[in-house]
Amino acid sequence: MRESGSLAIQPGHLMEKIKQGRAEGLCILALDASSSMRMDRRVRLAKTLAWQFLQHSYEKKNRVALICFRGSSAEVVVEPTRDHSAVDGALDAIPTGGKTPLTAAMLQAFELGEKERSAAVTIVVISDGRPNVFHTGSLAGDMRLLAAQQLHAQLIFVTTEHCARSLGFLEELAAMMSADHYYLEDLL
Repeated sequence: MRESGSLAIQPGHLMEKIKQGRAEGLCILALDASSSMRMDRRVRLAKTLAWQFLQHSYEKKNRVALICFRGSSAEVVVEPTRDHSAVDGALDAIPTGGKTPLTAAMLQAFELGEKERSAAVTIVVISDGRPNVFHTGSLAGDMRLLAAQQLHAQLIFVTTEHCARSLGFLEELAAMMSADHYYLEDLL
């Protein structure tokens, strides 16, 4: 305002600098290594997908953990680490065979994620969706158990079975848990 000699400050003239902190990330890969995954080269394709998640985590400087499930249990093969080559080497050496203890793997992933509450946790479950070892004794009981879990993590399911042949277990579980679901053929 030149006439009065006063300065008029409008709200649009004000700016505020906002610092945006970067939360530490952790990607937990839960990989099905059961006998049914050996069919149709599914294990190789699942490992390829796991390597892609590993590459993404490397680029984002996130830590990675690897859980493999086969036989009657799930095992944390690599604890959360920034050493992506350790996970890469473990993926190469994963043995396959036995049953599919999917619930045990997911519970182990949830437990590992709970220990890492300061990190932004993403759990990626890669399986053909054919569980046959049940924590509660039945598929329905396990689904209820998993759906009741309080998660502080993003959950992603990837079905390695072709969508036309899928039993629908992982799709239903993803819907119950408000998680993302993909088919392997859509991601590779």
